Amino acid sequence: MSASGSALFAYSTIIAWSYYGDRSAYYLFGERAVLPYRILFTLLVAVGAAVPLNLVWNIADITNILMALPNLLGLILLAGLVNKLKNEYFSRPQTPTR
Repeated sequence: MSASGSALFAYSTIIAWSYYGDRSAYYLFGERAVLPYRILFTLLVAVGAAVPLNLVWNIADITNILMALPNLLGLILLAGLVNKLKNEYFSRPQTPTR
């Protein structure tokens, strides 16, 4: 990928993640949380551009792990329900398809 392609990819990724976070802040905390989120996001983008790349990757790895934890907890807590629904579905008589 060329340098300009990489720059455009990085820029579009920043815009997309800003929007995703903006909508999440609105959904979780209401309209009052959007402006502080935007300010914090903008400051962190500037910090991310100024610190060493290795630190940015380490922080990204840590935040991805932290994002996975609630999802794993949800999977564990819903496993019984999913198993029950699966058993109900497969115990029904199957109708032939054409």
